[in-house]
Amino acid sequence: MKMLKKMPIRLRLTVMTVTLLTVCCVGLTLILNFSANRMATRIDAAVVLPAQEVGGEGWIDESTPAASSSMASPVSSEASQKAKMDYKSESISYMLLVIVCGGILTYYFSGKALKPLDTLTEQVKKINVHNLSETLSVPPTKDEIAELSLTFNEMTDKLNNAFMMQQRFSASAAHELRTPLAVLQTKVDVFKKKKIHTIEEYDALIYVIEKQTKRLRELVGNLLDMTNMDDGVEQSSICVKDIFEDIISELSHITKDKNVTMTLDCDNSVVFGNPDLLYRAFYNLVENGIKYNIDGGTVEIKVNRLSKEQVSIKVKDTGIGIADKYKKKIFEPFYRIDKSRSRQMGGTGLGLSTVDSIIKKHNGTITVTDNESNGTCFNVILDIGSSQKNVLD
Repeated sequence: MKMLKKMPIRLRLTVMTVTLLTVCCVGLTLILNFSANRMATRIDAAVVLPAQEVGGEGWIDESTPAASSSMASPVSSEASQKAKMDYKSESISYMLLVIVCGGILTYYFSGKALKPLDTLTEQVKKINVHNLSETLSVPPTKDEIAELSLTFNEMTDKLNNAFMMQQRFSASAAHELRTPLAVLQTKVDVFKKKKIHTIEEYDALIYVIEKQTKRLRELVGNLLDMTNMDDGVEQSSICVKDIFEDIISELSHITKDKNVTMTLDCDNSVVFGNPDLLYRAFYNLVENGIKYNIDGGTVEIKVNRLSKEQVSIKVKDTGIGIADKYKKKIFEPFYRIDKSRSRQMGGTGLGLSTVDSIIKKHNGTITVTDNESNGTCFNVILDIGSSQKNVLD
């Protein structure tokens, strides 16, 4: 069995087919020989009849059929035995011929059938990190090999997207880290050129160092949070209304500065998850709704139960909105629609990416659409958790 597993598929199919042919042919030959022997025995018994007495006692009329049969019985028996032996040898010869021909034909046709698989193997060997975007040719036949080719193309597309995203992430992270470091280095170099400095110059340098250090700390913290998000975290039942009430209270000073009004329309829905992670996700959504809103705009939060299994959370704003071509990209790390404006507002480009990761970690979905009255609407669907389902049931 181990030897069979190490063979190529073509040889394996041939060996299995030859084995099956051998079993079938041997069985069929034995049955045919057994049936032929029984029939020959019956024919011999029918030909050889007992002698008939005609005339006096002990006298046999040789002209009668009985006498002829009695005399012919030895010859008939020898001919019958020879016929049996000939039939047996011929049946074995034909059996071997069928097995050999079947094995050869199986090897030939299995090679033809597996040729697309060999072609696929050669194409797969040429795939590497640099040509993941190239797709394999799909055979016109709608068989397993064609399905395997399609599946492999889908896999390479996903891998290519993952590699491209990783490259963008690495480049963006390096750029984001390099910018504050370059600012710090420039300020220090300029400061070192003068030997005597005023208090104002010291204060300006300290202010720049504090600002850029804070930016670096936030960026590194976000990167670490994204890296450690897959670690095991405690989960419990959470009242969504309590989370948003805390968020609204904490962001009240920003709403006053931006002259933005927040409204909360929330039922008593409860979800199962990690309170800290969900707080961060919803905090980012609400904070973005305030930051990118217009003067005198509104942020509306609406929470309602869709069914016994799911809760809908919508965060609507009347801000600048998001174009359709950017809606699929905004959840990528470091992606910004307006980079200069995002940096002015202190964004690192990781907020929505973190939100997306948190929602997916809770087996939920997040989508973005246009608000009816201009602006953006983020729609989050979360499961309420198995424990809550049992309570509702």
